Amino acid sequence: MNSEAARNQDVFEAAAIDAESQRPLRFSEFIARVVIGASLAALLYALWSSRLDSAVSWTGKELRVLPRMSLFVLTALMALIIQGQRPREIWLLGGGFLALAAAVLLLPLAQVWDVYALPGEQFSTAFKAAAEQTWRPVGVSTRPDAFFAGAAVQVMRFEASILAALLLGTWLGRDIRNHLHFFTLLSLAAVGDIWMSLFAVPESGDSTQLLSLLRMPWPPQIGQLSLSPAFTDLLILTAVIEAGRTLRFHMLSLVLGAVAGYCAGSFLALEPWPAWPMLSMLMMGSGVLVGCWPDLKCTASDTIRALLISSLLMLTLIGFTLLHRKLNPPSPQKVEPGRYYNAI
Repeated sequence: MNSEAARNQDVFEAAAIDAESQRPLRFSEFIARVVIGASLAALLYALWSSRLDSAVSWTGKELRVLPRMSLFVLTALMALIIQGQRPREIWLLGGGFLALAAAVLLLPLAQVWDVYALPGEQFSTAFKAAAEQTWRPVGVSTRPDAFFAGAAVQVMRFEASILAALLLGTWLGRDIRNHLHFFTLLSLAAVGDIWMSLFAVPESGDSTQLLSLLRMPWPPQIGQLSLSPAFTDLLILTAVIEAGRTLRFHMLSLVLGAVAGYCAGSFLALEPWPAWPMLSMLMMGSGVLVGCWPDLKCTASDTIRALLISSLLMLTLIGFTLLHRKLNPPSPQKVEPGRYYNAI
């Protein structure tokens, strides 16, 4: 009996030593998955950069939403790659804050990049004319080394923003363990998207304000291209995927529902009038609910509680926004007198 207990103790200690020795390998696997995801983001940026010249003049809606949808689908794929390893929460939280700090620190460098011109031999006149309004003032240097240095800064900021949203969203979704929290997350995401759209959070091309971090730095808002996804869009997407994994929803149905809903919202956000840019997360949440409806167990009281919480959040955001405008009123616009023909 004692020999069997000693043998079991030896097996337990050997398993503990083996698990202890495999911890660095697990962390290295997490880093490898993050590197793979960052490489996919850089590949997407490189593939689209050579096609933005023609994308500026696209008029078909199915083409104008392609860059935005490519980024959304890429983030879902990166989430499936990184979350499949089930990383620890401390890795997610630490990596997310490091990536977010990198995106914030790269913002001044992106402003420096705004003063450089685009090489004329690589872009057409129509593309340069549209890009000059967003990326730089006119009449400055066109050195190729400045162009490639600025492009590297843009790629690094783009990757840091995606990884920050992905890692922090995964950490957020790790604690969603019941269906009430899941439905509340979707309703809060819709409220936040409505607030961002109604109160004009800066677009991706405007890197002069800190609030521009709430928009992904790519694709640029030039020409006929659709508006880039919000940082919170990707954060909620990865949180939903992680929560669906915890709640044992059908993952393929959930992801396809999220992509289909977000695609529908992106189409509705396009011009010409009427354009409803505030429907992206509402449509995505509807697609997610359709995808996981057979497994979702949410009572009527849970639905009412979630809607009350989201309404409280909406009122709070509107209150803070009105207070900010009251304390910092916009400067009055100077109205020029009208000019008439044959008038001196």
